[in-house]
Amino acid sequence: MLKQSCLLLGALVLASSAGAQSTSRMQRLSSEAPPIHAGTYYVATGEFVPAVAGETSSFQGGTSDVIYANNNYTAVFYDINDDTTVFDEGRVPSLTSPVSASPVSFAGTANSYRITDIQFAYATDAPMGSTISARVGLFNQYDTCTAPEANGVPILDLQVTGLPGTVNPGGLTPYTFDINMTGFEFCMRADGDGKYDDEISDRFGWALNLTSDPGTQTGPIVGARPGVFAPTGDATTFQNPGASSGSGLSTVDQWFDRNPADGDNCFNEGGYNPATGNPAFGSFWLVLGSDLSASCVGCADRIDDDFEDNDTCLDAVPLAPGTYQNLLTREQGDDPDFYRVTIPAGGFLDATAAFLHIASDIDLNVFSSDCSTLITSSGGTTDIENVRVFNCGATPADVVLEVFVFGFGANTGCGVYELILETDEGCVAMDDGLEDNDSCADAVQLPEGFTPNLRVSVCDLDYYRITLKNGEMLDVTMTLDDSVSDLDLFLYLDDATCDTFAGVLDASLSTTGIENVSLENTSGQTQSYILRVDVFSQFTSVGCAAYDLNFDRTGGTPIGEKFCFSNPNSTGAGAHIFATGSATVADDAFTLNAQFLPSMSNGYFITSMGQVFVPNPAGSEGNLCIAGAPVGRFNNDVQNTGAGSTVSFSPDFNMWPQPTGFITLLAGDTWNFQYWYRDISSMNNFTDAVQVMFN
Repeated sequence: MLKQSCLLLGALVLASSAGAQSTSRMQRLSSEAPPIHAGTYYVATGEFVPAVAGETSSFQGGTSDVIYANNNYTAVFYDINDDTTVFDEGRVPSLTSPVSASPVSFAGTANSYRITDIQFAYATDAPMGSTISARVGLFNQYDTCTAPEANGVPILDLQVTGLPGTVNPGGLTPYTFDINMTGFEFCMRADGDGKYDDEISDRFGWALNLTSDPGTQTGPIVGARPGVFAPTGDATTFQNPGASSGSGLSTVDQWFDRNPADGDNCFNEGGYNPATGNPAFGSFWLVLGSDLSASCVGCADRIDDDFEDNDTCLDAVPLAPGTYQNLLTREQGDDPDFYRVTIPAGGFLDATAAFLHIASDIDLNVFSSDCSTLITSSGGTTDIENVRVFNCGATPADVVLEVFVFGFGANTGCGVYELILETDEGCVAMDDGLEDNDSCADAVQLPEGFTPNLRVSVCDLDYYRITLKNGEMLDVTMTLDDSVSDLDLFLYLDDATCDTFAGVLDASLSTTGIENVSLENTSGQTQSYILRVDVFSQFTSVGCAAYDLNFDRTGGTPIGEKFCFSNPNSTGAGAHIFATGSATVADDAFTLNAQFLPSMSNGYFITSMGQVFVPNPAGSEGNLCIAGAPVGRFNNDVQNTGAGSTVSFSPDFNMWPQPTGFITLLAGDTWNFQYWYRDISSMNNFTDAVQVMFN
């Protein structure tokens, strides 16, 4: 139907000239021998370099891959040496091209290709030394047998000079010639616009005008009908790359003909070769070569990436976790990119866009599945944008990621980027033995001592209940891998203020591998408290973070005054000493405590009535803060942290160690205390110091 309407259009509009312009100019060549390779025209130099004897195409079988081949030789050519230009069509397959046997189709390797080489074929009887030139053009999209101006601006319009005349004086010689685009490569969209639509609108177009001396014959060589004579698509990198020739994919038995004298016409059925019976199809010789290793996505050529058209939320392309390179986006009003990503239940999505900010300012938005709600965004001014979104639901959930160029300032218009998508399944399948303690109401009793291998996530916080008698003190230390996650501790009363900002009694918000909270119950009655383990999500690199807790309960109010300071140990923190209980000798209820110690560490407390400051004594990693008077060592009571980080010791006032032996501590004495402990390997360290006046 398309062919008929095209022919009728030519007959009605151009009836006065249709008789003068006809397929009678289709000429048969006397020899069935393949065309001679004439040479290569180099666009960079504007020079035609003749082929050496025996040379074939400079790119077929070389570094370029053939992506279109309509080069089955029929020994037929079409004489156009009278200012005639012919326009023909073909198709280069995209990633979305269908695969089928009838009509023949196959998928490509990209949605756009960088054209590096082109081959045409012609025949001429013009003598050697004649002025033979060709004007060639290519269109990204071309509707078969239509005027070129209806198909947009050509992506190539090139004048080739220096083509040779016949080697057979008085006779015709068939030639092929190559065009080398090195330095002037250009991008061509596959399937017309980068994606397969309907076969008809997926074709590219090309134009050829050949001129030589007046009175001579010169014109393009005609291709063969697809089928047994030249299987469609053969001789391309997509199908039968080893084949020597083929008829172009989606080439139609029509061409458009334009001549200043005769006007425009549409022709089909090139005729038959009487020597072989092979039908000369209504198409012309053309081979396209591409460097398949070169990306064609870029702002200069306005070549879209493989996921277009994903310009709206409704057109969001589903993406699995992975790395996607050579993507292109533009401003929100022009051509943004939308992607749909599924986040596992209880997990998170981490999306990163990497680009050159000096060229374009790319930003990210994350919306709910229907794009009705903006969840988060990233609008920095570096080469990286990153967003993290958590799905705290019990089922997988979709979000829509928008990547766009910020449309204000100097870096606007268009940008190329790499997109990295990561998802994590959170703690759904990895809960610890104290779950489900996900809220204040569901808080579980925190065991005393050391509890290892606990897990928490943004979607699954942990809550613990601690009960203290009046006068008791809690001390909770959390240890974690701070290179993986940043966890914090919050302590509340177990009442209506639980989990509110105003209800925080103590908090630990460091960025190290140790967090600690402590509190004394001075309410006059037994009191319950809630401890919350929280995830600072901005700096958590995994959805499920592991941690250990050490809960120590001591029996009284911290007493004494701290002085001096400690140096960090292998945990990254400095160890701390504090005294609890009673400073009244008669009560016999005095306890020394040390915290933030390494696990499996041995040590003992030391005491003296004097204070000094000696950094790194005898190669120690710490500071000696007590001396200047006899120093007593509680070395008969060596402590060990085990798997925890805290030790406690209650000395006997009647067995107070001194270098000369034991003495009895008396009311009115003032003593200073430190804890000396072993760190990794052969290193040792000290806590800070505390001074206590006994009464």
